Amino acid sequence: MMVSVNFSTLAIGAFAILVVFAVLYARHWREEPKRSEFLLFAAASGLAALGALLSAFSEGGPGLIMVVLAQTLVLSGAALAWQGVRAFDHRAVDLKLAAAGPIAFFLLAVSAPLLQEDVTARFLVAAAVGAIYTGLAAWELRVSEFEERLSNRPFAYLWFAALAVVLLSAVVAAYLRPLDALNTAGSTPLWLTVVVFAVFLHVVIAPLWIFLLVRDRLLVEHRWSAATDTLTGLANRFTFLDMLQTLSTKVRGEGAFLYVDVDHVKRINDQYGHSGGDEVLKTCAELILRELPEHALLGRLAGAEFAAYVPFCKVEDAEKLGHIIHDSVEQQMFFLGGELVPVTVSVGVAHGAMQVTADELLKRADAALHTAKVNGRNSVVVWDDGQRPSYA
Repeated sequence: MMVSVNFSTLAIGAFAILVVFAVLYARHWREEPKRSEFLLFAAASGLAALGALLSAFSEGGPGLIMVVLAQTLVLSGAALAWQGVRAFDHRAVDLKLAAAGPIAFFLLAVSAPLLQEDVTARFLVAAAVGAIYTGLAAWELRVSEFEERLSNRPFAYLWFAALAVVLLSAVVAAYLRPLDALNTAGSTPLWLTVVVFAVFLHVVIAPLWIFLLVRDRLLVEHRWSAATDTLTGLANRFTFLDMLQTLSTKVRGEGAFLYVDVDHVKRINDQYGHSGGDEVLKTCAELILRELPEHALLGRLAGAEFAAYVPFCKVEDAEKLGHIIHDSVEQQMFFLGGELVPVTVSVGVAHGAMQVTADELLKRADAALHTAKVNGRNSVVVWDDGQRPSYA
C-alpha cells in the first residue's frame, strides 16, 4: 500500500521543535554548568535539529553526502541523548562510545558500494543504529527506576522502548518490502509513513519528557535541601522534630534520646576559621552516624548540637551508646591549620518507655546535656529515675 506524505514539512517542523529544546537546555546549562546532562541534551537536540534541516532539503535527491550527513546527525543526536540520560542518572559518560555508531554509519554509507547504491540497505543500517541507541536510553531509564522513582520516568523509558521496537520493525519491513528509490519523492509504503510519524512524535515527546524528568529531579532536590542541613547532610531541626513525632508515635516500646554537643566550637572557629569549625562538625556528624544503629534517627538541631533518637533501646544500651560516641570523637585526629587539635563532645542521654512522650524525652536529654556543660563538658550524663541528671 502506498500513501503520500510530505517529508519536508515534517522535517522542518522537527527542526523548529528541536531548536527550541536545544536553546532551553543550553540556557539551563549556562545557569548550572556542573550539570553535564543539560549540555548533552542541548547538543543532542541541536545535532538532531541540524539533521532534520538537512533532511528537509534532501527529499529531491541531492548528493549522497548531504543525505548521509543528515542521517548521521540525527543518529548523533540519539547517541548524545543516551549519554545525557546516563549523566542525568549520575553514570559515567562515554562520548567515544556514543560517537562510534554515527561515525561507523557515515564511513560505511559513503564508502561501501552497497550502501551508496541501495537506499534500502542504507535505511536498514540507519534504523538499526537508531534502535540501538534509543533502546540503550530506555534501558538506562528503566534501571534507574529502582534507584530513584520520578513520576515521569516510567512513561519516558516506555516511550524510548516503543520507538526502539518501531525502528526494529522498520528494519524487518524494509527487508521484506525494499524501498523504491523512485517513489521516495512521492508515494511511500505505509510502514515507512508510520515510522516517519513515529520519529516525528519522538522529536516532540522525548525532549519534553526528559525536561519533565529534570523538573522532577529539581523538585526532589529542592525538597531534600529544605529538609536537610547543608553542611552535614543530616536532617535539620524542623525535619528531625517532625520525624521524631512520627517515629515515636509508631514505635511502642523503649526508646532513647541522645543530645550531643561538640565542645568549644566557637574557640575552634576563632583560632582556625569557620572552615576549620565546619570540618570538625562534618567529621563529628559522620562519627555519630557511624556509631548509631541503622534504625536510629539523627539530626543537627543547632550550630554544634546533634540529636539522635534510638527506638527499642534499653537504658543501659543508651548509656553505653553515649560513651561510644564520646570516645569515638575523642579518639579521632583532627588536623586544622597543620596542627593536631583535640576535640571532645558532651552527651546528654535520656530513656523512656511508652508513657514518655518524645517532647519529654528531648527535655530530659537537654537537661542532662546542660549538666554535662555546667560541670566542665567532655562527659556523658544520663537522666536518672529520680528526675535528676547524674554522672554516668
